[in-house]
Order: sequence, then C-alpha cells, then structure tokens
Amino acid sequence: MKNAVVFILFISALLGAYLLGRSHSELKIVKEQVEVIKYVNKEKAEIYSKPNASRSELLKLMRIGKL
Repeated sequence: MKNAVVFILFISALLGAYLLGRSHSELKIVKEQVEVIKYVNKEKAEIYSKPNASRSELLKLMRIGKL
C-alpha cells in the first residue's frame, strides 16, 4: 500500500513538471512570434519610408527576403 502511494505521488510529480514545462514553452513561442512580427513591421516601415522606392526595387527586396 505504501509503495502504491509513493508511485502515485511520483507519477503526479512527473505529470505536473511536464505540464509546467509545456505551458512555459508555449509562452516562449508566442513571445518569439510577437517579436518577429514587430521586427518585420519595423523593417517594412523603414523600406517604405525611403524616397522613390519603385515597384521594381520593392520586388527585388521582396525576392531577397528583406520585405
């Protein structure tokens, strides 16, 4: 009986640690996505603010991955 209680407590501790780690990893992923979106918006605003950005220049920047 004592071994069963210890085993159940051990399994519960493992499950709790797993769920805690999973929730923290999801939070980290969301933060990284928000940072990427902010970076992309900043880069786009910088490119669009340059004077005389023609369509061909914008397409060239898009093809190399800067837009």
